[in-house]
Amino acid sequence: MSLAVLFALKTLQGELIEVRQREKPLEIIKQSPLRFPPNKKPYEFEWLTEGYVRARKGTNEPQLRFRVFSQDRKVHSEQAQQTAQLLLRLWTYNFNDLKIDHKPDYAHSCVDVYLCFSGDPGGEQLFDEDPQAKGISSKVNTIYIYDLPSFKQPLEKVREICHEYGHASLPAIGGYDKPEYWANGYLGEKLFMNWLASQPNLTSDQLFGCDPAVLKTWVSKTSTPLITKGATNYPATKYLVGKSADFMNHYIGLMLWMQIVLPPKILSQSMKLMRTYNPKDVPVSLVEAAEGAEPFAFTAPSYLVGKTVWLPFGHLRISGATITARNGGWISITAPKTPVSVY
Repeated sequence: MSLAVLFALKTLQGELIEVRQREKPLEIIKQSPLRFPPNKKPYEFEWLTEGYVRARKGTNEPQLRFRVFSQDRKVHSEQAQQTAQLLLRLWTYNFNDLKIDHKPDYAHSCVDVYLCFSGDPGGEQLFDEDPQAKGISSKVNTIYIYDLPSFKQPLEKVREICHEYGHASLPAIGGYDKPEYWANGYLGEKLFMNWLASQPNLTSDQLFGCDPAVLKTWVSKTSTPLITKGATNYPATKYLVGKSADFMNHYIGLMLWMQIVLPPKILSQSMKLMRTYNPKDVPVSLVEAAEGAEPFAFTAPSYLVGKTVWLPFGHLRISGATITARNGGWISITAPKTPVSVY
């Protein structure tokens, strides 16, 4: 079955990412691994759009990273293309900056996305078993986007994709009652959208038609309060360990502050150093990851200048600011306007 290349882009790091769409319906209808009420039957999908990358050294062979299944070509054709394109861009952030890729034991590092007509509006991510999967393992990493026509605002489509891809690709921290058990969805939502908003030459075509200015306003409005809280409070257990949304927001704010402060691969390393899913272990993992960093510098955002902020650099040296306190591998400084060097 022929595949049309609808989108191709060489990233700044040199990887080629491609969106390919099958020109005819699938010969064997794809059934969702998840079964739905009231009859516990799967949804059926006739159309497929694929996202490829070339990230392996020593080969020009493309690697499949996303399969986007849709139920109607007339309605979902453009949505499927844009979904695959956005996910490929988010993958480049994970791969190039955070140095992580999809779990290889789930469909050979491919994430399956199902664009559904029905279901409660929103999305869902599941690690599941697929009876139609070929090969040794039937384990799959799946994202479902429900009632797609209900997403009237382009920004909400971007947010939902970023949220579910956070669940699919980022290490998990959990134990919350609200707004949901795992935090990596909301963390991914903020990390990915902050990264998107920082990209030069961002266009609405890359965001389901959302004006980049709208995205940047949303990021500023939603992230600034979280970052301020995460930066100005020592990351004590009393702020991190609890089941309510306030505790999750404190964790996310801390990680968004670290996104500003740390080189991306060190931020990722801190996630990989987590020994449990418990947020109480986050501060220690950040200190341990920072110890292995090459010299770097960061600049505090303007809304934090003059405020006391906390950093996981208790075992390192800094210049450009004066240490005002130490506690458990963390230090505090009064954030200056100028860069702070860490070595």
